[in-house]
Amino acid sequence: MRRLTFLVSVIFIALLLPGIVVGAPPKAVQRIEIPKVVPKKLTADLYVKSVKLDPSLPRVGKDMIQIKVTIGNAGAAAPSKACSWAMLVKNISTHPEHSHQVIPWYANNIPRLAPGATVEINNTITIPYTGMYHLSGVIITEGLEVGEEKSENNHYVLPFQVVDAPAKSDLVLDALTPTDDGRIKIKMHNQGARIPDVDFNKSYVRVTVNDTIEKSIHFTEIDPNGLLKPGETPAGSGINRVYLSYIWPATDPKGIKLEPGHTYKVKVVLDYNNRISDMDGSNNMKTVVWGMTP
Repeated sequence: MRRLTFLVSVIFIALLLPGIVVGAPPKAVQRIEIPKVVPKKLTADLYVKSVKLDPSLPRVGKDMIQIKVTIGNAGAAAPSKACSWAMLVKNISTHPEHSHQVIPWYANNIPRLAPGATVEINNTITIPYTGMYHLSGVIITEGLEVGEEKSENNHYVLPFQVVDAPAKSDLVLDALTPTDDGRIKIKMHNQGARIPDVDFNKSYVRVTVNDTIEKSIHFTEIDPNGLLKPGETPAGSGINRVYLSYIWPATDPKGIKLEPGHTYKVKVVLDYNNRISDMDGSNNMKTVVWGMTP
């Protein structure tokens, strides 16, 4: 009776669970493999943000060319080591044999830039020939792992032109005289060629008193109307000659005051910083000794 009851119970359970076959072997459990997610490796991306020349149109044998290069990192990671910016200037027209390695290879002048950071690299050169030039630069990433830095934008070429030097001016310091109130009066003219604005704007006059006191004022302040700039054509002819007189200030930070009862040695030099191409620098200066009346 008990055996019959057990069989009825088994049959009843089988009817409730149709997926189970009485007496059949159990089904194998299927294992589902979940793929591992490998995080994407962050890379650096060094690039040339800008290259600037000052002046942008340099003059042969005259201008000291300032080169300013800015390197940035547009990537999402810093490189694992310092890199290098190398730069070459080459004449591509009048003297193609002339080239100059401005910055050598493997200078390690690019630090491990963080994402978004930049570094500025500066240098100066002079160029002996007129013509067209290429300034070629490359970011050297040797030593980094493969794929650590995007190299597609690591090269840069900037074409530029070098032109003739300007015709020479000839500044002449005509006279130095003391004023009644103890100031220095300067008389000058330009008997040479026109002075280019780029030179006139940076040139200054230096006054030295008793070999100790030194004061300087730019020509743009001494001659705000540019009367000295045109010069004479032909040079030294006296045609359209313009004399300019300037009285040195006495009280501001650039001022010099000559007190009564003292003796002063006064030296004045026009274009003290040699910005202007001048055919005769010997007439740009004078030295006088004054005894100021009490």
